[in-house]
Amino acid sequence: MAPKKNPPRQSDREKTDVSRHARGVKTDKPRRASDLASERQADLNRDAERAEADKAKLQSRTDSDASRDLWRADVGKSRAERQAARDEGLRVEREITDETIKTERLRADAATERERSDYQASAKSSAELLSQEQESHQKTKATLTTREEFLAIVSHDLRNPLNHILMAVQNLLEEPKDIKELASSINRSGGEMLRLIEDLLDVERIAVGKLTLHYEQHDVSEIIKQAVEELQETAASKGITLEAKPQDVCGYVVCDRSRVMQVLSNLIENAIKFTPAKGQICVSCQRTGPEGKEVQVSVSDTGEGIAPEKIKTIFERFSQIHNQDRRGIGLGLYIAKMMVEEHPGRIWVESKLGEGSTFHFTLPLRSGAIREAKPQ
Repeated sequence: MAPKKNPPRQSDREKTDVSRHARGVKTDKPRRASDLASERQADLNRDAERAEADKAKLQSRTDSDASRDLWRADVGKSRAERQAARDEGLRVEREITDETIKTERLRADAATERERSDYQASAKSSAELLSQEQESHQKTKATLTTREEFLAIVSHDLRNPLNHILMAVQNLLEEPKDIKELASSINRSGGEMLRLIEDLLDVERIAVGKLTLHYEQHDVSEIIKQAVEELQETAASKGITLEAKPQDVCGYVVCDRSRVMQVLSNLIENAIKFTPAKGQICVSCQRTGPEGKEVQVSVSDTGEGIAPEKIKTIFERFSQIHNQDRRGIGLGLYIAKMMVEEHPGRIWVESKLGEGSTFHFTLPLRSGAIREAKPQ
């Protein structure tokens, strides 16, 4: 009996066609548009996936071929060439690494330098602030000390003449015999108090910028003679010779006579304070300056002189030649400086310890106000 032959197997494509045909046979209903769109999208997706898979296989095959070509090229090189290539690669890598390290080091150094500069600037600023605070503290301390001393000196200087006045008045009430002498004492003490009060008022006027000068034409020689005459008795009471010696006919200047008298009186009284008995004080004047357009007035004494370090501050307020000196409140020279500079003029001092001092001040000869003084 002949063997039974198996029927031929259907191919997958035929099965798919049969299946699609069967699905088409099963229903006679028309297919919806959404179903058709879904099937088309599914077909597109499958085509895209198949294209991506083909592309990946192609890339893998290309990479494999390139790797094989490199291996074949490397195999074709000698051992020395391969070693040289590796060394060159290491060298390039080392250069890149060194350059990176150098760049990082420079960046770190720059950052460190900035931090150091900031620290130094901060330290300098702190030091300057500390110095300013210390200086301010010292000035405040000095100001407070000066004020305390100033009040002590003012109270002392006012109390003394006031006591003299009261004692003289008491003597007048009890035994009014030497009326002229007592009246002279009262007048002298009252004058001292008045001058002290005027000095204090002048300092306040200077501080607030309300110092006013009344300019008129005056003969400097006459002002000098009057100042010397007014203080002649005071100098004689201490055994001091006071005289006026104008070297030239100084001429007329436009000035505030009372203020120039005040400057001269302050300088002469200051010389009397620091000149011992049998000493000499001389007041003189002369033409000076460019083309002789200034008058220089000088007050010289044979006193104890002034230390160099004191000369720098002698014209400041409340300045004393000696720290414990109570002969005045240290305003005379300061006021004299302010008065002279208002005219305007200059004031300075030349001094040697043990030999004496000379105070100079100048007044300008103004155009329209110059004429020679008449010979005496």
